Amino acid sequence: MTANGRLWVAGGCLAVALLAVWTALDPIVLDRAYPMPQPTTVDTGSAGSGNSVLWLLSIGVSEYSSPDLNLQFADADAQAMADTIQSAARNGPYREVRTLVLTNGDATRESILGGLSRFLGQAGPDDVAILFVAGHGIRDLSSGSYYFLPAPATAENLLTEGLRMSDFDEMLRVVRRNVHAVVVMLDTCHAGALGIPSSRAVSADEMARQMTAGEGFFLLAATKPGEESKEQSALGHGAFTYAVLEGLRGSADTDSDGNLMVSELFGYVARRVPVLSQGRQHPYNKMEGTDFPLLRVASGGAMSTPVAPPAVPTEVGPPRSNVIGVMEFQNLRQDAAYDWISKALRLAFNTELSKVQALRVYSPELIDRTAHARGTDPLYTARELGIGRLLTGAYYVSDNTLRIDARIVDATTGVNQASDSVQGNLDQFFDLQKKLVLSMLRRLPVQVSPEEGASIQNETNTDVDAYRLLLEAEGVSDEAPRVERTRPKPASPHSSLERLRRGVNGLLTGTAYADEPTPGVDADVREFLERYRAALASKNVDEVAALYMSFSDRQRDALRGYFANADGLTVELSDVTITPNESGVAISFTRRDRFVDAQSGRLVRLEVRLTKVLVREQSSWKIGGGQ
Repeated sequence: MTANGRLWVAGGCLAVALLAVWTALDPIVLDRAYPMPQPTTVDTGSAGSGNSVLWLLSIGVSEYSSPDLNLQFADADAQAMADTIQSAARNGPYREVRTLVLTNGDATRESILGGLSRFLGQAGPDDVAILFVAGHGIRDLSSGSYYFLPAPATAENLLTEGLRMSDFDEMLRVVRRNVHAVVVMLDTCHAGALGIPSSRAVSADEMARQMTAGEGFFLLAATKPGEESKEQSALGHGAFTYAVLEGLRGSADTDSDGNLMVSELFGYVARRVPVLSQGRQHPYNKMEGTDFPLLRVASGGAMSTPVAPPAVPTEVGPPRSNVIGVMEFQNLRQDAAYDWISKALRLAFNTELSKVQALRVYSPELIDRTAHARGTDPLYTARELGIGRLLTGAYYVSDNTLRIDARIVDATTGVNQASDSVQGNLDQFFDLQKKLVLSMLRRLPVQVSPEEGASIQNETNTDVDAYRLLLEAEGVSDEAPRVERTRPKPASPHSSLERLRRGVNGLLTGTAYADEPTPGVDADVREFLERYRAALASKNVDEVAALYMSFSDRQRDALRGYFANADGLTVELSDVTITPNESGVAISFTRRDRFVDAQSGRLVRLEVRLTKVLVREQSSWKIGGGQ
């Protein structure tokens, strides 16, 4: 790193650069005169059932010209990857395997470019190309360009010895265009080796969400935002590479049919790395195209593992494919002025998906509370609660243009199953969101009736500013502080699990449950909701605030602004579910507001699915903790 701080290590920045450009390429790039490295060819004999060839370019740099950059296992990772894939491929399905390994001093800018253009460039339309890279990636802060560091590269000679990722990307794009599939595995988050805080790292996950890699592209990166890829002496590899090697040797063949699917490998690594890293590292994957068998593996091929994976709780029941949880969307621009869109999108998706009877949409509030209480990540929480799929994504706002990316993640494997994007004017927020909801529904294993589809498509005369104010007033985009209350004596673990199971069933099916019969609770809660609805409809800010344990000044200001612009306001609450929990009662309902915009005279309809927790204050119910 230079003294003025122009350069810094970026965790996963190789993946960033591979995904950040994807521009059109002039084929003349293949004619550049890069030295041709010498590959290794392994004939698989009769095992290969077709004419396809597996091409592997494996790169790992541990020994740099500047000793401060040295790593322990990147070179060993690259060689082990080649040896393992060559061995596994003897079982098929390829006619032969061609491998080029570049480590340490052999991994120069010229040799890597030659490997991409002249080695992988030979692959044909029936072939599969695999690229594995381990080492350092850095970013030039003055130009914004990303570089992979070959062995001779330092911060001082970056322009002459570093590999600009736009060049790397262009060549890989040509390879991807000419072959059946490209599988890229990146273990480049070694920011800690230079003492650079990982909080300054740019992650593969963050940049990948902005791009569409194209059909036949499969990416597996070592980390998600804010994490480093750790080398572990006890493993002799990084945790990421170790997990990949385990998977390739048979551990990832979850159905034991001998065919190692790409999704099986990616899912295994997604589950295994957090175990090996004690929860400090979580891989990211992206799949664009049809899943396919990467290798044929023999049973019992897994190497011994020093750390046993934790048992996944099953008391609530196994994940169900029609149970879905909507997560928050990431603000890629990181402009606080648009942070409200994150929760707005989550609630809008939750509202629209809840209209489909074949789906069971999990309350976002309960997902968050469970994750917070257990200290678990979203995937683990989803598996714990029996959620089969997560819907999440990202958005970007620039010059009043909004781009929304959504993806469906299998909660069991962590594999991205589908993705889509929409873009338009920010004022078209609801139209864009509805279009994306319908696209995601087509990718889910559920039947959507014509009436349900029409219900999602209709009601588009909404207003973004009014919706934002509604969310602020409800405490969604500015969460009110939680109120600590004296809890009853904890019940036995069995009773807690039973309450959780019954609470889940209640919020999924609309049935109310209680630990013991509680006469009048349902009637009391519905009477409370009617007072809440009436206070909104009469535009009485004080009456609304009195129904909350805590109602912030920001909520009051937002509610006044909302009321001031809503002429002839009517409020309807429907689809109510009531579920007692440890704190009081959880209620979920759909709120539908209709009014005439005071400024434009236009009829506006707003609809949102909300969940509140009601707690007892003396003899009255109050809304506690906001959304």
